Amino acid sequence: MAAIPNLTFKLESSLAKIFKKEIEDLGFDVSSLAKDEDVLKAYCSYSYRLLENRPRTIHKADTFVCPDEVKVGLTWLESKLTKGESVNPHLNCATKKDKLDGLLYDWGIHHLHLGEKFSSPGFVERSGPVLFAMFRQDDVFFIDIRDHEGWSDKSLLEIVNRNWPELIERYWLKGVRPEASLSANDLTATRKGGINTIVELSDGKVLVSIGGGITTAKTSLAAMDSYVELKRALYDVEKEIRSCGSKLATHVSPKDHPFRDKTSFVFVCKRVGDEISFYDVVNNNYWQSCWKVKTLKERYGI
Repeated sequence: MAAIPNLTFKLESSLAKIFKKEIEDLGFDVSSLAKDEDVLKAYCSYSYRLLENRPRTIHKADTFVCPDEVKVGLTWLESKLTKGESVNPHLNCATKKDKLDGLLYDWGIHHLHLGEKFSSPGFVERSGPVLFAMFRQDDVFFIDIRDHEGWSDKSLLEIVNRNWPELIERYWLKGVRPEASLSANDLTATRKGGINTIVELSDGKVLVSIGGGITTAKTSLAAMDSYVELKRALYDVEKEIRSCGSKLATHVSPKDHPFRDKTSFVFVCKRVGDEISFYDVVNNNYWQSCWKVKTLKERYGI
């Protein structure tokens, strides 16, 4: 009977090391990311809040008007959107530290600055009026341009409901009515407290959090769901490799070189181009499966 090899897995720690460098390569602050768990959560958060570089069709609300003071900045932004260039430099500078974005986490609405040139490294100059928009894979929906305020103004959702009800249809709660209607100040306070609420629109529709919601730690609930999925995926890789047991040595025989040690295997994550591979550092060998994952810089290009 073949001996059961000694298997060691350092998948989470090695993946965190890869992702921490990618976050740093974007110019973001990694000083608070002391633990592997912190890094992986931050990676999932950035993957949620940043906008992937891809061409998008622009749709404008029926009441959309651009103030003269930001027309040049909007034209610049629109050109980037249609060409598939990075628009992440137009996001809030707080993105660098992955701070709470209640508007995005709650209602799934980004706000973008309409400056005409770059100011701080990686970001365009801040503008007074900002663009409120919803993003989908191949489309972007311009809701309104307003002063740098109104993050909890339900009229943003009223505009979305009137122009593109299909964007929020899946978030309707049928047969449910809130006991009281929350004011903008109430909504702001609940977001800051990490509390999720429902919102009633003027036509009676009641919506849950379109952006996925906010955790009590004031992070994105959608991003934390992705973190849980990532952890589960790492577990599945380890389970798959362990399932080979005593057959591991013959199952993943290295190409063009012999095993260094058929009784010991140490698997880590290793980036190879657009892939995350699972690499046995003892025998200089790759596991048969991998993940197709571009780097953060390739996807978001700040």
